[in-house]
Amino acid sequence: MMNQQQVGMGSLTGTGNLYQRMIEEIQDYAIILLDTNGIIRNWNKGAEKIKRYTETDIIGKHFSIFYLPGDLDNNLPQKLINEAYETGRAVHEGWRKRKDNSIFWGSVTITALHDEDNTVIGYCKVTRDLTDNKTSEDKLRMSEERYHQMVAEVQDYAIILLSVNGIIENWNAGAQNIKGYSVNEIIGKNFEIFYPEEDRKDGLPKRLLNTAREVGKATQEGWRIRKDGSKFWGSVVITALHSKSGEVIGFSKVTRDLTQKKMADDKLAMYTAELEIQNRELEQFAYVASHDLQEPLRKIQTFSELIKKNFDDKEFINRYFDKLDASAKRMSELVKSLLNYSQLTKDKEDPYLEKVDLNSIVDEIKQDFELLIEEKNATIISDTLPTVIGSRLQIGQLFANLISNSLKFSKTAPVIKITSAVVIKGQVVNVSKSLTAEKYYLITVQDNGIGFEEQYKTTIFSLFKRLHGKQEYAGTGIGLSLCNKIIENHHGFITASSQLGKGATFFVYLPV
Repeated sequence: MMNQQQVGMGSLTGTGNLYQRMIEEIQDYAIILLDTNGIIRNWNKGAEKIKRYTETDIIGKHFSIFYLPGDLDNNLPQKLINEAYETGRAVHEGWRKRKDNSIFWGSVTITALHDEDNTVIGYCKVTRDLTDNKTSEDKLRMSEERYHQMVAEVQDYAIILLSVNGIIENWNAGAQNIKGYSVNEIIGKNFEIFYPEEDRKDGLPKRLLNTAREVGKATQEGWRIRKDGSKFWGSVVITALHSKSGEVIGFSKVTRDLTQKKMADDKLAMYTAELEIQNRELEQFAYVASHDLQEPLRKIQTFSELIKKNFDDKEFINRYFDKLDASAKRMSELVKSLLNYSQLTKDKEDPYLEKVDLNSIVDEIKQDFELLIEEKNATIISDTLPTVIGSRLQIGQLFANLISNSLKFSKTAPVIKITSAVVIKGQVVNVSKSLTAEKYYLITVQDNGIGFEEQYKTTIFSLFKRLHGKQEYAGTGIGLSLCNKIIENHHGFITASSQLGKGATFFVYLPV
């Protein structure tokens, strides 16, 4: 008498011949008939091809023969049978074992088979060999993991993933190293946090995103803000990321810290500018060597020749000795002025700094110029002046030259007024780019002298620039240039205003 299992199997094997042949001939899928206990009862060519057992080898064996030890320890085959029994089918992917113990990646579907009374009478197990797909997927996943790990661990570049609205969604080690935020501190914040307030007000971050959205990429260099508030010079590339349909789905932002390069470039630019200034000064030195210094030297040579020819005429010799002495003194003044100017250039980077009371400076100058003030019948009126930080020697030279200039270029009794005030940088007229402080002492030196045309208010500070003949007014043409150099050394600014015949006013700005 046949038991229930045998009755079930008889029902299963009684299917149509054509359908049976179709199942048996399929080669890309292993189609196996299992009884209710998981014993293999039928085996097609696909099963033989994939699992490498012949029908004789395998019929009557339990299907767990294909599973690896770890799956057997977890009782996976029975769990799959139980799931198929309860729900109708079970699906699983995993490594399976062939007859030769080689492994393949199998995609398995086990389907419960039912009789007319809906009683489970066996199972159909369909397996497909997806080893090639699995290998490709694993290689792709490993490649992606290595790529993401590479990006995550790059130290020299901040690589950031942004949403379409500029929200930070990902953050690598380089970003933390450069910007100072940890991942937990920065994810979810807008990337505008890295920009100085003036750039945010100007809308720079949004403009960069819009440029990247429109043309694919945006590049920019500028100062950026770290977590601790310090600044660094960042070179930024923002690239738009697109979906397969071409829609912008986010942005990658790569930033490199180029602060050291920026400082080196700025220093090089400063050195280049300084070199250009020195080249101009060399040209001016060459001019004075070929003109101003040549003139008294030529006189000395001429007078010497005349004295030799008239050696017996004492009256003649005495007269020309005076002229010879005057020419020598003139040459000496020029040489001393040149030395003073060159000394200021040499000391520019490191002037000796101290507290300098400008009131005492003006008092000392009044004493030095006592005879000239009496001779010119001059009046010097001075407000209470501030105390500044600087080189006392250089500040003394500055005011001595300005007051001397006012005393020298006058036809009537000179009246010199010196006043002071405190101004903010924004109030400085024709402000120089070199001004970096926020507040300045404005010292004004005003006279009633001969003045000059307004068009010369800049050129008067050039080395050896004279607006008046030496016969009419003495001088070397270096005094105001010395003033300008001293002001530069003290990070200040000097300018002038005048009308011909109506006096001149000099405006001196020194940092508070």
